[in-house]
Amino acid sequence: MIRRLVLAVPVAALLAVAAPGHAIASCVEAPTLQTSLGSAALVFVGTVTYTSDADRVAHVRVESIWRGPQLNGYVDVHGSPVSGQGSYSSVDRRYSAGTRYLFVLYSANQPLQDNSCSATQPYSAALAAYAPAEAHDPSAPSLGDEFQNFVFMHAWPIGAALALMALVVAVLVWRRRLQSPRAMR
Repeated sequence: MIRRLVLAVPVAALLAVAAPGHAIASCVEAPTLQTSLGSAALVFVGTVTYTSDADRVAHVRVESIWRGPQLNGYVDVHGSPVSGQGSYSSVDRRYSAGTRYLFVLYSANQPLQDNSCSATQPYSAALAAYAPAEAHDPSAPSLGDEFQNFVFMHAWPIGAALALMALVVAVLVWRRRLQSPRAMR
């Protein structure tokens, strides 16, 4: 009996560590949008350029900062307290590339965190009425940000063009090798 217990404890610990992570939480009744905007640490409007981590991380082009510190032209917003394949939580927020959002975040600390309990929502013309007079633009994006966005937004065409170029080079090399023995005769 003791031998089984001695073996069971390390096996259980190993399974607990190796199992996919998840967090369980739920939202309390959401306050009104106006209350959320007034109490949020960071509020900004931005368009999601691309997503990762099963659409739970959004790379966002910041357009207007309504509340909070100055932001770079592009930021990442994490819509879940967990990350990685096989992980999930009951408060996961998923984003759609190309969609413009009003981000209403509880914290302005990096990494920026969001979840489905916040007042973050797709931007609409009706939300423009909530824009404060002191809204301001983000910092200009760096050259690195622009390059990263170009590569991620055009990954398939760039990859296809590189693959096509590699194929053409391989065919040319192959043809040249086929023709070389004939030239020696």
